Amino acid sequence: MNQSELIRNLKNGDVRAVARLLTLIEDKDEKAEKILKEIWKLTGKSYIIGITGPPGAGKSTIVDVLARTAIDNGHRVGVLAVDPTSPFSGGAVLGDRLRMSSTHESGIFIRSVASRGHLGGLAATTRFMINALELLQNDITLVETVGAGQGDVEIAQLADTTVVVEVPGLGDEVQAQKAGILEIGDVLVVNKSDRPGADRLSKELQMMLSLGEHEEWLPPIVTTTATSNEGIDKLWNEIENHRKHLGDEKLQQQRLRKLKYDLENQVSQKLFNRKIIEVGSDEIERMATSIMKRDIDPFSAIEKIIKE
Repeated sequence: MNQSELIRNLKNGDVRAVARLLTLIEDKDEKAEKILKEIWKLTGKSYIIGITGPPGAGKSTIVDVLARTAIDNGHRVGVLAVDPTSPFSGGAVLGDRLRMSSTHESGIFIRSVASRGHLGGLAATTRFMINALELLQNDITLVETVGAGQGDVEIAQLADTTVVVEVPGLGDEVQAQKAGILEIGDVLVVNKSDRPGADRLSKELQMMLSLGEHEEWLPPIVTTTATSNEGIDKLWNEIENHRKHLGDEKLQQQRLRKLKYDLENQVSQKLFNRKIIEVGSDEIERMATSIMKRDIDPFSAIEKIIKE
């Protein structure tokens, strides 16, 4: 289909057209930008729930049962799985396809993105893919990512509510990670709560929460065993509680703050790319060589490149 036909079909919520747009966005095709300009006013209407945590925490199962819980509560759901290990995606091989769950008539629309193990710079792309999914009239979007430092931060910049999933048995080496997680999690989940160490993990998280400052919202800790749906209703209720806590005013303020951050990053990246092209890789290599030989310091080299 040509571009005008694609835009027309997108405005009508056609699944194949949305799948095509998602592929263009993921491939960073220049046509995606032109199309997004045309449909922009139709986007921004879904509530975004980010699900992050370490590999093996059971995030995909939680996303699956949460999506069905949302459907049971009268919502239409879009799922963006930025994780090649997700059962939704079938791995990176199917990463360019829009797929529905086995109960496709339920209104759960699923898209997988091959992340190669980390989010790493996908923030803008992911936001635009969320916008594309919104053309299917979903009012809830679940975004699943692998929590790996930068991935955690980026999903927190995208989501209205960020759910951090932890699991017992990962060892003491994740203590620092837990501390960082507490800064971005609106709801904390201890999944696979039937495993040894689940109670200890819950208490550790509770203790770490008590050491922080939480003026307006204290992240609740929910224990779940997603494979048997245990604790999922409680998790959904806590997500709803956070949404009610935000209300319309706080939600809009939060979205504005995150969009400003996102816009600054995109402008910075565009200017960076433009300058690199303008200067040329040969000049960059020449400067790097001069720095290595100590003919020039890196600060002066950067200033010189910027002024060129």
